[in-house]
Amino acid sequence: MSGPLAGTRGIVLTQAWAGSWCTSLLGQLGADVVQIEVRKRPDSWRGDYAAPIPSQVRDRPTAEHPWNCNPLYNSVNLEKRCITLDLGTVEGMAVFKRLLPLADFCAENFSPRVLGNFGITYEQMREIKADIVLASLSAYGHSGPWTNIPGIGGTIEPSSGMSGLLGYEDGPPLNSGQMFPDAIAALNGCAAIITALRHRDLSGQGQYIDLSMMESSLAAVGDAYLEYSMTGRQRPRLGNHHPSLAPHSIYPTRSEDGEEQWIAIACEDDAQWAALDEIAGQRWAQDSRFATNAARKQHEGDLDAAIAAWTATQDRDDLAARLSAAGVIAASVLDALELSEDANLRERGVIREIDHPEAGVFPQVTLPMHFSRTQPDAPRPAPQQGQHNHEVLAELLGMSEAEVDALIASGVSGGGPPD
Repeated sequence: MSGPLAGTRGIVLTQAWAGSWCTSLLGQLGADVVQIEVRKRPDSWRGDYAAPIPSQVRDRPTAEHPWNCNPLYNSVNLEKRCITLDLGTVEGMAVFKRLLPLADFCAENFSPRVLGNFGITYEQMREIKADIVLASLSAYGHSGPWTNIPGIGGTIEPSSGMSGLLGYEDGPPLNSGQMFPDAIAALNGCAAIITALRHRDLSGQGQYIDLSMMESSLAAVGDAYLEYSMTGRQRPRLGNHHPSLAPHSIYPTRSEDGEEQWIAIACEDDAQWAALDEIAGQRWAQDSRFATNAARKQHEGDLDAAIAAWTATQDRDDLAARLSAAGVIAASVLDALELSEDANLRERGVIREIDHPEAGVFPQVTLPMHFSRTQPDAPRPAPQQGQHNHEVLAELLGMSEAEVDALIASGVSGGGPPD
């Protein structure tokens, strides 16, 4: 392995999005991440064992098991090894406790009561590995009145206040539709684990990281929270507008094959506004309503209508290129499929073609950062369930093939639906 975390290892119990992407990022940074899954309760992002194979890969001869072909799971578990252990059995817990001393960090995103039910709280882990770093990613943290309230990204957005800022000026609060709190929690969790590992290297002490998805999301809108706490003023919803700049919005462009297409345009100063006006050829700058930024902001509705009438006659990508070349802030609004083909993201290596043993080749979002001395290799595909049972248990614990086979035969390990 390569990357700045090469030489570190994580034994992780993460699932779904927040925890899984957090630990995938650590793996892509060079850590050896061994993910433990329980066959009786498969990762919700693997999907139900009885689910059909996704339509995108159904015709591929390698696509045998739906739980190994789910694009949700495969997108957030790159660069991991997967073993299965039933931690509810004496044998499965014994194997986990043998693995723990070989780990630098552990991470989980169960509800707060689960680790205690298993008998592997942070204090109990410390008895096995004194300097272990444990990160718990939960909806509302492991302390406080909301501790045992379940939550997902869609419920965290309103509870954190994020939804209060999303929506149009004359409309109600809205969710983003993208479950942003999961991604925010994953990035915060990744940074926290790296910081704790650095602290351990300097002090010899492990740490417990109690990460609340709600608090992470609150930090993402912290300026609005501070404004309210200090002034009592609740920031209004702005749609695609900016508090002080104009123009700043999303505008329609010429439709292609009946599909709506949009462009984002913003001007931060008079030079950018002049460049936009010159390209448009509409003589907007000579209109007193649009002569200054203050005037444009005052007459923003009229300004947006004028710009939209012009952009609706233009080709989206051509217009974005011409505006950008002239120094105007502009970008095509891309859907998910278009984003996967974005030339800039591919050139930087953020989006790569990843070849999965069952699902085949698909573009995936990989590590969105570069390093000068320890650039990681392209990541391995997400693991198949139980793919590395023999490999990991032999390599780390010295178990023989017969010993691993016995765990599989007893149902403690294995792959696919339990018997």
